[in-house]
Amino acid sequence: MASEAQSKMLSLLPPDLAELAFDLSTVAGSKEYCFPLSAAPAVLEMLLMNGVAPLGGDLWEFENGEYYPSGENWYAESVEGEPADIHEARVGATARQFFARYANAGDRRVTFVVKSSPAAS
Repeated sequence: MASEAQSKMLSLLPPDLAELAFDLSTVAGSKEYCFPLSAAPAVLEMLLMNGVAPLGGDLWEFENGEYYPSGENWYAESVEGEPADIHEARVGATARQFFARYANAGDRRVTFVVKSSPAAS
């Protein structure tokens, strides 16, 4: 089962995005949900709209019905004293660049690392 933080994250998404989530704990031991890379920008936007700026995320390969970590990830460093809107903009830009880099690289999935207690603002 995905972690509590991941479940809270999933609850912030509209049903059409939430239904795309796959619980990696069932096959890979990771307590995260992954989403098709094509849906990642929309998931990111919904999280940011709800006041959740992901810490980063990981890229997963999906081949022959199996999930494999690719070893590629993105991370947005926290900057002490940075206004929330600037931080969210930086997180968004970092994630979007990462998604674009792999957009045409086969069937990929993305996870979002979130703080232990994401909450809507």
